[in-house]
Amino acid sequence: MLSVDILKEDPNEYKKYMTIQEQFEREGNFNTDINENSYDGTLPVTEDFEFIKKGIKNAFKHAIYSTAMRIYTNKICKLLKVEIKGKENLKGVKSAIITCNHISKFDSFTIRKAVGINIMFVAADYNNWAGKMGETARYTGYLPLSNKYSVMKKFNQAVEYYLNKGKKILIYPEQAMWRDYEKPRPMKDGAFHYAVKHNVPILPLFITFRNSGIVENGVELKYYTVNILKPIYKQAKLTDKENIEYMRKTNYTCWKECYESTYQKSLTYTTLDKSKIKI
Repeated sequence: MLSVDILKEDPNEYKKYMTIQEQFEREGNFNTDINENSYDGTLPVTEDFEFIKKGIKNAFKHAIYSTAMRIYTNKICKLLKVEIKGKENLKGVKSAIITCNHISKFDSFTIRKAVGINIMFVAADYNNWAGKMGETARYTGYLPLSNKYSVMKKFNQAVEYYLNKGKKILIYPEQAMWRDYEKPRPMKDGAFHYAVKHNVPILPLFITFRNSGIVENGVELKYYTVNILKPIYKQAKLTDKENIEYMRKTNYTCWKECYESTYQKSLTYTTLDKSKIKI
C-alpha cells in the first residue's frame, strides 16, 4: 500500500537542493542537473538493448507490466491529487512528441495519467535500473539516451518506428529535473528536432502546483495540475531549422502563458546575465 510518506522530502536535503537551484537560476544554468546521478544498481545500455520489442512473448510482458504501471500510476496520482486540464487538446492527436516541465521523479506518472499509460518516454541511460523497477520501465516505453553512436542509431530507429505506429513519445526539453520549480526553463532543441524530422506535432504539457497544507519540517507537499496545451504543428513555409526554432519558441510561450495565468504573476528570472536565457 503506497503511503504519502514516499512523496515527502528529507527537509535538510530539500533546502540544500533549493539553495543550489536558486543559485543555478541566478547563473543561468537552467539545463544543469542538480541531482547526483549514479550508475550504481543500473544495467549498461549497449547495442543489445531491445529498443523495439516484437513478438508474442514481449507483447505478453508488455501487457503484464502495463497493468502494474496503471495501478502504480493511479496510486501516485491519487496521493498527489492530480488534476488534469485541457483534455480536449488531445482530440485528433495520434503520433506526437510530448514536452513537459521536469519537476519531480513522479511527474512521468502524472503525464501517463493525463495522456495515456502506453506512451514512450526518453530518459538518460543511468535510469536503466536493474530489478523489477527497471524491467517495468523497459516494458512500458523506456527509450534510453546514450553517448555511443551505435546505440543512438538504434534509438533513432526506435523513435521513427514508434511514431509511425501512432505512439506519443515524451521528451523533457529542459533536460534536467528541478524539483518543485514553478517556472518554465529554456529548452534544448532535441524534442523539436524529432517533431520536425518525423512531421508530427508537439503536444506541450505544463505541470503547475497547488498547496496541499501538508507540511513536515518546513517542507510542504505540492499537489499537481497537468495542463494539456494546444498542439504545435510545423509550418510549411519554414525550413526544418526554422521550424525547430518556431516550435521551441511557441512551446515556451504557451508554457509561459500557463505559468502566468495559473500563478497570476509575470514570469521573471533572477538570472544576472540575460543572454543565458535562450528562448
